[in-house]
Amino acid sequence: MINPKLKEYIETKIFPNYEKNDLGHNLDHIKYVINRSLTFAREVEGINYDMVYVIAAYHDIGHYIDAKNHEKVSAIMLLMDDQLKEFFSEEQIKTMAEAVHDHRASLEGEPRSIYGKIVSSADRNTILEVPLKRTYAYRMKHSPNLSIEEMIEESRQHVLEKFGKKGYATEKMYFEDPDFKRFLENITALAEDKKEFRKRYIEINHISENCTKKPEREKFLSAIYLIIKNEKGEVLLQRRQGTKLWPGYLALPAGHIDEKEDAYEAAIREAKEELGIEISVEDIIDSFVVNRKNKSLPPYYDVYFELSSYQGEIRIAEPDKCSELVWCDRNHLPEDMIDFEKEAIDNNRKNIKFSVTYADNEKKLVKNKNN
Repeated sequence: MINPKLKEYIETKIFPNYEKNDLGHNLDHIKYVINRSLTFAREVEGINYDMVYVIAAYHDIGHYIDAKNHEKVSAIMLLMDDQLKEFFSEEQIKTMAEAVHDHRASLEGEPRSIYGKIVSSADRNTILEVPLKRTYAYRMKHSPNLSIEEMIEESRQHVLEKFGKKGYATEKMYFEDPDFKRFLENITALAEDKKEFRKRYIEINHISENCTKKPEREKFLSAIYLIIKNEKGEVLLQRRQGTKLWPGYLALPAGHIDEKEDAYEAAIREAKEELGIEISVEDIIDSFVVNRKNKSLPPYYDVYFELSSYQGEIRIAEPDKCSELVWCDRNHLPEDMIDFEKEAIDNNRKNIKFSVTYADNEKKLVKNKNN
């Protein structure tokens, strides 16, 4: 029925272009539309089957270039194919290009020729699983940040807009097509049933139920750190002892922010409990925040306060937690200081007021166990 040389040309030179298209416009879809087009063509007396074949073969070829205007691009690509002049007249090529342009169901008006009506009618999916796969593939490509539940609902709404009772794909059918009518009934019933649509969507796209749950929001603990300097500009550090984490390491005076307590109140309390000094909010001359990610602890938000002054004499107020107080050069902090605190101070020296650090707590514990 189709000229063998024309068929060979289309299969070897045109079909490979469809490897660039997405799931909804790939070569499987083209072959599907070709078969349906030829079926409808049998109902039309005097139809040119070669033209029908080429129109169906070309109708989505420009999708990878411009998806939104692919009917126009595909029509131009057909017109520019000089090889087709071996098989068709200029008038036939023009008619085929018009039919390619007119094939989209979302376009206003009717196709200009019977050829356009054939490919437009043939370009209707009748397999229930296909729109569920296409809508998922489209959202994975264009909206990957959506949760699975959001993807499912957006896909369901799209299916209703396209195939529902007033959907744009339900109009402009120019041939009797019982398969398409049956498909419309089934897809509409499915899309109107949220629970069943979700179930089929997950099954067809092989989505794990674990992926359909939104990730829980991360919960953070919080702590404050005190940066106190002497006349030489040296920073005060404590030698930790009797603590589960980082015993024997030097660290800034610090503590957790308790429930119903703000960061300022925690700083004032910790200064008194650990160092025996009085501080006020007015003593703070600099502050910065660090999002600390831990390997064996929950994540923290650490608030660092640098103080200009304090009242009282610094001393070890909690000897069970601190073995000595050390003043260190801020620009050359000791190697046995807790790493993430050193990193936070170094970042602040670079005028970085918010940073993320990673604390390898297991490494610290292992090191101390081996000492």
